[in-house]
Amino acid sequence: MPSNILKSIACLAIIAASAVLPGCSCVARDAETYRADTRTLLETRTGALKECYDQALVADANLDGQVTVKFKVEKKTGKILDPAIDPERTKAPEALSSCIVKAVDGLTLDPVDQREGQATFSWTFKANPPLAHDA
Repeated sequence: MPSNILKSIACLAIIAASAVLPGCSCVARDAETYRADTRTLLETRTGALKECYDQALVADANLDGQVTVKFKVEKKTGKILDPAIDPERTKAPEALSSCIVKAVDGLTLDPVDQREGQATFSWTFKANPPLAHDA
């Protein structure tokens, strides 16, 4: 066989193997892409985060604050692991903070990355000022 055909067969074999071998669908994001993809993933939980804040507003209609969560993104699965409140940067009631952690726990970044991610995200909540009424 000519060497061109052998090279083509070898390349096809490598491509075929990479398509079926587990763990080969990983990507290697740069830091900015990793951040953007993780933000996009977290934004899928915007409705749940709003529900958390709405529940907290029942207890305090003027509630303002910030919730900061640290977590890992597992390289083998893309799953968010060990989400936890960063107490130094969180200025919100425990109930709101816990609800936020539950809302993001278990999300999965797809496709997975070749590297484990370390992330910190913050959400700021502000109560809407009362509407001015004409006298």
